[in-house]
Formats: sequence, C-alpha cells, structure tokens
Amino acid sequence: MLRPVHCVVPFKSSGCKTRLSSILSGEQRLLLAVAMLRDVLRSLRSIGMVTVLARPGMSGDLIADLNASLRFSELELGEALNELIDENAASGWPADLLIVMADLPLIREEDVLGIVGVPGGVVLAPGRGGGTNMILIRDGRFRTRYMGLSFAKHQREAEELGIETGYYYSYRAGCDIDEPGDLIEIMLHSNGEARALLERFGLRIIESEGRARLNRISDG
Repeated sequence: MLRPVHCVVPFKSSGCKTRLSSILSGEQRLLLAVAMLRDVLRSLRSIGMVTVLARPGMSGDLIADLNASLRFSELELGEALNELIDENAASGWPADLLIVMADLPLIREEDVLGIVGVPGGVVLAPGRGGGTNMILIRDGRFRTRYMGLSFAKHQREAEELGIETGYYYSYRAGCDIDEPGDLIEIMLHSNGEARALLERFGLRIIESEGRARLNRISDG
C-alpha cells in the first residue's frame, strides 16, 4: 500500500518567465504562469494534500476552485523547501513529500502516479537542460539543491547521504516551459488552460520546412 503523499508546488508570480519576454508581455507572462500552475494542480487530483508554496502577496483566488492550500515564504526556493522537509521530519514523517514545479503544463495524473510508484528514498524526475522537475522525498535527511544544474546536485546529495535513488523519466514531466520555442509543446501536447490562453493571445502552430513553428495571428 502506498504511503500518503503531500505535494508541494513552488510558484513565483513576480518577474516570472522573463525568457518569454520576446514573445509575451509582462501581463501575458503572469497569466501564462497562473494557467500553467492551474494545469499542474489539476494533474495532482490523486494526491490527498497539495500546497502551493508562494511569495507573500499571492492571491488565493488564483487557486480558489482547486484542491490546494497556500503557504507563503520569503525564503529562497531551496531554503523554503528544506524548511518543509524539516517540519515533516519533526512531525514523524506523516507523508512523503512530492515537489512538482509549476511550469509543467503537460503532465497528467499518470505522471504523478508514476513517480509515486517508483521505489527509493528519493526519486528524481529530470528536466531538460539539467534541472529537476519533480522530486519524491521519502528520507528526511535529503535536502534540495535547486538553481543551476540541480539534477546532478540532487544525485550527488543522495549519493553522499547513502540514500537509494530512483528515477522517473517522462517526456511530459521533463518539458518545463522557459523559452519561446517551448510554447510549441503546449500547443501540440496540452489541452489545458495554458493552451487555451496562448490561443487567446493569437498564437497558432504552422508548419515550416517540416517543423512546427509559432505564428501570431493577432495581438491577443
């Protein structure tokens, strides 16, 4: 029988997704970040407890109709997550911790169930470019090492602590949205709020030289 799982979704609402500034305005980037967050939260419906970890000031209205609570922290991402690990350990580890990044609009419920089903004291789901898009933590000694090439850092952290490490490989879980070209993946492989929003912005997929390209048909 699987243990209870508490899922934590870090979310940044200020200055978000700046690498998309060549194609989306600041307001559009914020709307997209919220839409992706909501898509992610819907994929977590099998998890009993879900917390959005945000900076102070985020409105609960953004997730009012979803099964998630809000936790505010002024700490940097790694410190805020490690504080949660410490609290969970101090409470006797009532549930395993699953960290899921908020910019994974392609993931589905099966990806969540997939990583939860992988054995190991820590289970890592890599992102493109060396990041870590999901981490399942069953051992309270583990500490997150986000920023930069975090996947290798997390591997090394588990190895140094002697924690058995499992891996979950998924195209959808590995597809975080950072660059303009990443928006193509939303348009091709998602049917959620993020895709609907991009279409409202006037973005469409066209074929050019046998490849999918983004095209703006209006200012949106």
